[in-house]
Amino acid sequence: MKCLNCKGDVPPGYKGQTCPSCGEALPRKRPVWRDLGERISSFTEDRGYLFWLIVFSLLLFFVAVFENLLADGVLAHLLDGYKFISLLMFLYAAAHLQILRNINTVFRPGYPGPYWIDRLIIKNFKRGTNYALIAGFIISLIIVGPLNFLELLPAYIFLPTLFSTLFWSIQAFRVDDREFTDAKVQSYFEFLGIRRLREWRQVSGVYLIGIVVSGGVFYGLSHIPGLWWKIKADPTLNEIIALASGLFNWVPQILPNK
Repeated sequence: MKCLNCKGDVPPGYKGQTCPSCGEALPRKRPVWRDLGERISSFTEDRGYLFWLIVFSLLLFFVAVFENLLADGVLAHLLDGYKFISLLMFLYAAAHLQILRNINTVFRPGYPGPYWIDRLIIKNFKRGTNYALIAGFIISLIIVGPLNFLELLPAYIFLPTLFSTLFWSIQAFRVDDREFTDAKVQSYFEFLGIRRLREWRQVSGVYLIGIVVSGGVFYGLSHIPGLWWKIKADPTLNEIIALASGLFNWVPQILPNK
């Protein structure tokens, strides 16, 4: 909640009638949706990995049940027919949800009010992460298609998070060393699991190099004529491909042959 006079943040659990910053009277009635949103935001503050795993799993199960009753049940088929992929999706999505919630937090554990709100580097990190997720979701709509959302849900989770992790990796080299020495900035990134800027840059460098190398290898192999049929003719490689396709056979559906 924000004060209408000074635009300052008012803690969700604040019971006073006046703004704690400027002393002006706070509005007595607030929209129900705003009060509910603040309660949900306060409830999800500083939650662990197990909490997000349970929340994400229950949400998908409820959606699958209703979609199975009212439509074709494509999400239920995905969860039942591709259990290994679904398990990886649960684990991966829960970890990313926890990180995203921690990135967008303004409250420091053990501190009574908003704490991480007045540092530009933190604001840019939050804003860039959210923009990267939106860009990834738009790309998902273009590549995967909006009608395949439930059927190809792993792709819709992987592509946006690929963009967010790409932003985190690039941002590691844009952060100034002097900015990282600020006490609030250090406490914020320690809350995210980043204790040293050097380690963050090392991991980011490996990630960026991996993306470039894998993209180059894919581009080079795609220009070798008849490579696929040569691999298919090899019995050992053919068996490996058959095992892998059994786990990830939802991937070719992203770009179906026309």
